[in-house]
Amino acid sequence: MLVLAALTISLAILSTQAYIYRRSRTEASADWSALSDYVLSIEQGSRHVVVASLINISQGGAASNLGGNLDRWENFVSGDYQFGRCDLNATPASQPPYSGGVWLDWRTDGRGVSSAFADFTLNISGRGAEVDWSFTQNITTTAVISGSYTRGLGNIKQVTVLLNLLNEGAPTLAGRVTLAYLSGGTWRDPAELGSYSRQDFGNGTYRYSFTDAIPGNQVQVRVQVYDRRGIYVQAEASLSEG
Repeated sequence: MLVLAALTISLAILSTQAYIYRRSRTEASADWSALSDYVLSIEQGSRHVVVASLINISQGGAASNLGGNLDRWENFVSGDYQFGRCDLNATPASQPPYSGGVWLDWRTDGRGVSSAFADFTLNISGRGAEVDWSFTQNITTTAVISGSYTRGLGNIKQVTVLLNLLNEGAPTLAGRVTLAYLSGGTWRDPAELGSYSRQDFGNGTYRYSFTDAIPGNQVQVRVQVYDRRGIYVQAEASLSEG
């Protein structure tokens, strides 16, 4: 449903730009400006398709959904233009770490990545319009966790966890975060503890702290994050005494 909604938005944007461009054909001075807007709307629509596909894939959808959605988008763009030829070609990234344009790497060393990457070429010709445009869409959500604990009596540990969330390498706000820690072979929710606290620094950095009896010399923690776009990513880390 998320993919269909985003595709609908993309098609609506492109259809609106196409209508404006068609109307502008009666005013020569406006042609190039309208064509430029039309090209940019295709680029924006391509971004919507990649984002929507990654939302679906990161939440359990098939990785092949990216290629299928890009094929549908290519067909729509090519069929929408009425003044000559308009060919959009989307190529999902195939070089490692990407496969079919998708890279999901939810690691246990404190870093998790959900990413979709595609290259695009756009060619428009006919009625005096010539466009040869290349661009990429790289949508990447990254979660980085770190932290440490201080030891109390017995197995009592006061744990501090830091989460940094990034969109395309820039700090971003989380939509929803679930933190868990491993104790006695079971993942537990620290929010159920009276000692639990959470601090949002407003810049994509979050600080969590809690105290509990946790056996061993390390504390294994896990974050499950949805960014504001709905893309899911998770990461685990083993925290040491600090």
